[in-house]
Amino acid sequence: MKPLNLDNKPCSPISSNCVVWQGPDIPCIKLCTGDTVSDVVSAMATELCTILDTLKVSNYDLTCFNLQACGPEDFQALIQFLIEKICELEGVTPETKDIPTCPDCVVSVAECFVTGTQTTMQLVDYVQLIGERICSIITEISLIQAQITDILIRVTALENAPVPTFTLPTFTLTCTIGSLTGDQAIDTVLIEFINNVWCPFYAETGTTAELDAAGKQKCLGDADVQLNTGTAFSTNPNWILDANYDTLADAINNIWVVLCDVWNYTNGNPIITVTDTPTIDLNLSPTNVLTADITDTGWVDLEGFTFITAAGLRKPACRRIGNVIHFRGQVYIPLDNGSGSVVPLASVSSYNGETGVTPFQGAGGVTLTPADQITFNNNNSVIPTGILNLGESIDETYFLDSPTLMERPFVTAGSSSRLFGLARILIKDDGKLILATNNSFEVAPGHSGAILSGSSSTRFLTSNVTIGELIPNFTATKSNITSFPVNPTWSSSAAYNVGDIVSYSGALYQSYINIAAPGPNPAPNVTPTAWTPYVDDVRVDVTTVTYPFTCNAGDRSQLGGFYFIIDGLTCFV
Repeated sequence: MKPLNLDNKPCSPISSNCVVWQGPDIPCIKLCTGDTVSDVVSAMATELCTILDTLKVSNYDLTCFNLQACGPEDFQALIQFLIEKICELEGVTPETKDIPTCPDCVVSVAECFVTGTQTTMQLVDYVQLIGERICSIITEISLIQAQITDILIRVTALENAPVPTFTLPTFTLTCTIGSLTGDQAIDTVLIEFINNVWCPFYAETGTTAELDAAGKQKCLGDADVQLNTGTAFSTNPNWILDANYDTLADAINNIWVVLCDVWNYTNGNPIITVTDTPTIDLNLSPTNVLTADITDTGWVDLEGFTFITAAGLRKPACRRIGNVIHFRGQVYIPLDNGSGSVVPLASVSSYNGETGVTPFQGAGGVTLTPADQITFNNNNSVIPTGILNLGESIDETYFLDSPTLMERPFVTAGSSSRLFGLARILIKDDGKLILATNNSFEVAPGHSGAILSGSSSTRFLTSNVTIGELIPNFTATKSNITSFPVNPTWSSSAAYNVGDIVSYSGALYQSYINIAAPGPNPAPNVTPTAWTPYVDDVRVDVTTVTYPFTCNAGDRSQLGGFYFIIDGLTCFV
């Protein structure tokens, strides 16, 4: 079809797609203000064509009327023809119009005239309704024709208007976008920003989902405590509360709050502080290097042994390493001088010439308990200050390997010897050092029947001597109690000592006096028949030296001057 304004010179053609409808909304053809003129004309033309097609008489099939002449030529004639046919079928004529028959009768109506469930109405009303509907359609057609005329005028005006031209805006960049600065067109800025700014930025920062997930990695909440103030983060005015925490900006804000808290806490303060424990000694160097050593107190003298002043003696001491207390040294049982004072140990041999055996029980001495035990430091703890901290104690009672050998050297008549005894050494949980004597072994709890004190085999190693008795010599030939030589036959020319055993006429006899060999002044000729009959074949030779004091090393009250070694005794805190 040739455009209507093709030859309307000097007007410039313009596309109807560029002109919009500014008239009111037309719901019946679904047009709205702002639609293009092309849409408006298309919709109205389509509706008009539909109406025209509806009014076209040739679209209706009238063959059922068996018309001999030409049928109606227009829609109005068609309606009139139908009315006449209806009247004819109902027997209504001008002469019978007053008879109460059709058209004053009930007929079925077309679907578009059905109201609710009412599908019939009076013929007169039906025809009247059809006429009103036709008139309405005719009126609408007139309105549409007027609108089409108006649209054509507008389209003609638009087509005659000059073709519009568009210029992309420019603006001045206040920062560098990629490589662009100064005045730039908007499309140039957009291309540069997307390709050279946004895409590299997006590749570096990650996707939106990744940024969101990173922001949700927070491990501190409102109730967590700040290092610098000791108060909850929720009290910090710069802290974004958990209820409001949502964006990456919130995450960065709270990260800075935490970093500032750490900085304020450490600025001017050491990064860490150290506090020693009873077992670990911590040290922090100026360069913040932390070292840890097991606590070692070194050797410290035990309490209750101030009477020991000799430089050559290993004074009893203890040493704490970690949670273990080690003991060492020679523990002397202080000796009473007979006047209620202690005999000081000024040298290693201070007690060698002493004849007393009573332990000193004064201040700084020992306590003798009814259970045949000796407790040192007057029944108080021997653990020195600094070994145990406030509130600490030994966890239980510990024993030295038992029995422990104790000894006492002595000198007499220019000779020296030693007394020995057995004891059990223990350190109790309250720090008391205790010696349990041989007697306490024999009367320990758990026995039954009468107590046979002094009957245990430990008595073989426990000295029990009396002043003036000869001191035996266990290394002499005749004192070999495990392999005695054959008893010699008595000879009148031989000399014999007290205790010698001889064979005489098939019997054994033991000399109870010293018998000298024949010489210038021979002893009386004493034959073995005057000797003591010997029963047990056990012999111990004796010296000519006697004991200077009486001592039973199994009795706690006679152990003054004895000492024992505590090396190896340990306990745990």
